[in-house]
Amino acid sequence: MRMKTRWTLLIAVLVLAISACTTEASGTKAASGGTTVGTGINGAATGPADLTASLLAVEQGPRYRQSDWGYLVQDQKTGEVLAAQSPDRMFDAGSTMKTFAVSTALEHYGADYVFHTPVYRAGAQSGSTLNGNLVLVGSGDLTFGLRKQADGQLSYENLPALDHSYATVGLPGAVEPSGDPLSALDELAASVKAAGITQVSGDVVIDDRLFTPIKWPDGLVSPIWVNENLIDIEVTSGAAAGQPTTIDWRPKTASYTVETQATTVAANETTALKVTEPTPGHLLVTGKIAAAKTPTLVVSEITDPSAFARTAFIEALQRAGVTVTATPTGANPASKLPAKDSYQVADKLGEHTSVDLAAYIKLIMKVSYNRGADLMACLTAVKVGSTDCDDGLAAEVKTANGLGVAKDQVFPFDGAGSDDQSRVTPTALATFYRTVTTAPYGKVLFDSLPILGKDGTLANVLTDSPAAGKVQMKTGNRVAGDASGQIIVLGNSLAGYVEARSGRQLTIMVAVSNVPIATPAEFEQVTSDQSKMVVAIQQAY
Repeated sequence: MRMKTRWTLLIAVLVLAISACTTEASGTKAASGGTTVGTGINGAATGPADLTASLLAVEQGPRYRQSDWGYLVQDQKTGEVLAAQSPDRMFDAGSTMKTFAVSTALEHYGADYVFHTPVYRAGAQSGSTLNGNLVLVGSGDLTFGLRKQADGQLSYENLPALDHSYATVGLPGAVEPSGDPLSALDELAASVKAAGITQVSGDVVIDDRLFTPIKWPDGLVSPIWVNENLIDIEVTSGAAAGQPTTIDWRPKTASYTVETQATTVAANETTALKVTEPTPGHLLVTGKIAAAKTPTLVVSEITDPSAFARTAFIEALQRAGVTVTATPTGANPASKLPAKDSYQVADKLGEHTSVDLAAYIKLIMKVSYNRGADLMACLTAVKVGSTDCDDGLAAEVKTANGLGVAKDQVFPFDGAGSDDQSRVTPTALATFYRTVTTAPYGKVLFDSLPILGKDGTLANVLTDSPAAGKVQMKTGNRVAGDASGQIIVLGNSLAGYVEARSGRQLTIMVAVSNVPIATPAEFEQVTSDQSKMVVAIQQAY
């Protein structure tokens, strides 16, 4: 059985410690004049002699005997190919595929788009009593009030801090997002109270018909999100081995109870925690946590987002002084929904308005938010007139094709790049990044990319390199383990923009596939090697 999800999460942490390659990479000489061809294990490589030799030295390392390499370096302004090797070979590129999902959403919605999540009354209001139902209409707002900052941006994590969406297996460094996960529901509940309603004699219903929820490799994608549809659980060790652990979690609702049976072990032992749901609505934390360490965050995906949102909203209404006669827990009563698109303005009691789409794109790309990228594909499907998220993937190919990418060079099977059927070529991504600069949203995409040595998933990568701050690129990786404990890097890639030493602007993609590694920690060196290649490219021009 392949453990794709576990290993993919793990490498998000392992990418942290690759600065050891800085000295060697920064010593790369500027390329000498003329273009030469070097022959490597992957065939001919075109480019300046010194650069080709530097890249080939990495490719011929012993761990890559069975591996495939490909790269393309283009002049951003002219499109001139400056260096290439196997540029039209297909790679399992992982999260660099998010480029297509977020760009297509930007194309269809515009960077200034904001999500409106309204609440309606469905029934007659008599005095302070609503004889009918309240309906909360899901808009596909990923954060729904969470992370929202005064400057109109969304907060995001920079390594070594890790986004909570990567805490599924208790990875070190994961943190809860800033903000109150129930703030948007409290805002809407206050609007109901302000409309003069203190009693709802009917029910509360979540309208989740914006698109058909879909489960892709990273989890369920739904039109309604509360705390990004995760239960965040902070586990604290006892003071010494053998002492009890304690937990705290959010958001707290009647939908879930959480219990810990995790044990405290010696401070020098490894923390390994697991969350299961042995019975519906009851989460159990097991495993071990090292003594006297800071709390470790683990998360559990909410299995029924609509039912969870309904319970959380009923409880928000109660906090606001609005009594609901319906039982707070249980399934979302979708049969009570009015006809789709039949809502009247006069019945709208309030709505939550988000920050702009550009801020969501930055969050998704900076932290490599998998379900967020999947959501962008689903929202694109809505914009092209469908409730089937797969139609959003078809739109991605169309967008890429319109920007000069050959149709047979990009194959998305989900929005995040986590489906290992997905394929893309170095030519496709390098070309896309070059041509998208002419699109209205090109600057938004550029600004969303992690900056080498500065922020996002590249915050503490090569911080002392001459390329630090000069490279903005998306990272991507896919790693799997088999039943015998063997591990293979299915694909690892870097793609985006490079400001060369001379000031010349470049677009690049560097990819490798099929790298056997002995331990998860060895993945660090694969990323290190690719980063050396990027620094060599930056220094060569």
